[in-house]
Amino acid sequence: MQVEYFPAPPPPGPRDPRSLPHDAGLELDSIVSTAADLELPNFARTVDVLLGGSANFAVDREAAATLLRIDPLVEARVRANRAFVRRAVRYAHAQGIDQFLDLGCGIPSNQSVHGFVHAVNPAARVAYVDLDPVVVAHARELVAGTPEVSVTWGDLRAPDCVLAAPEIDGSLDPTRPIALLVCGVLHFVHDDVAALLRRWRDLLAPGSLIAATHAAPVHPRAAAVLDGTYSRGLAGLTTRSRRAIHEALQVVGPVVDVVDWPRGGAGGRYALDHLGAVGAV
Repeated sequence: MQVEYFPAPPPPGPRDPRSLPHDAGLELDSIVSTAADLELPNFARTVDVLLGGSANFAVDREAAATLLRIDPLVEARVRANRAFVRRAVRYAHAQGIDQFLDLGCGIPSNQSVHGFVHAVNPAARVAYVDLDPVVVAHARELVAGTPEVSVTWGDLRAPDCVLAAPEIDGSLDPTRPIALLVCGVLHFVHDDVAALLRRWRDLLAPGSLIAATHAAPVHPRAAAVLDGTYSRGLAGLTTRSRRAIHEALQVVGPVVDVVDWPRGGAGGRYALDHLGAVGAV
C-alpha cells in the first residue's frame, strides 16, 4: 500500500531511528509489518476493546483488562467520550455541516464517526487522520469501498500539512464549514494544546465547528499502562492539571465533563473526569 505521510517538521538534532519518518512516498505495508508486533498492545486497538469492537488482538484485550483492574471506570470514560462524539456529530449535522475531519481517529470499527455521520447524512464526507501507521492500515481496510470516507497518515500538530494531503484536499472543501473532531487524543499531544487548537480554528471556514476532549489526570499506574500501549513509541501520555486542560479547551468553547454536553447528564448520571468543549468558528 503506497501512502504519503504528512508530518510535523522534524525536530532538531539527531533523529531517533525508532521515530516516524519525515519523508513521503513510503510503503505503509512494510512499516506496519514492523509496527504491528502482536506481542505489543496498541492503544487504538485497546480502545476498540473497551468500545466492544472486534479490530483487536489478545494482547490488546489483556491491556484493557489491566486498565480496568487499575481503574474500573476506564471503560465508562471511553464510551462516554464516544457518546460525546456522536452527539457532536448530530449537532453539526443539525447546523447544516456535511464535512467531518477526525484527528487522531483511532480504529473506526465499532461506533465509528462515519457510522454516526452516515446515519443522518449518507452523502456526508468524513476524513480520518492518525499518526499511528497501524491505525491507518486497519482503518483503510475497514473503510475500503466507502468513497465518502478517506484515511490519511498525518500528524495533527501540522494542520497545514494535513489539510494539504491529497485525500483530504480532494474530499473536503475548505471554503465551506467543517466539523473538526479532536476527541480522545489531546492527552497524547506534548505540544501547547491551546495554540494548536487556535491554529486549527484559524484554518477553518466560518460556520465550522470544533469538538475537543482531553482526559483529566488519571491514576499514575493507569498512566504507565497507557504509555505502554502505544506501539513504536509514537507518543506518551501527557498529564495536565484540570486547570491547564480547562485553559486549553476554552479556546474551543465552554468546558464541561463530556457527559454534561450539551446539557447536564446528557451522556450519563455521573461525571467521569473526561473534559470536553464544543464551539463554533
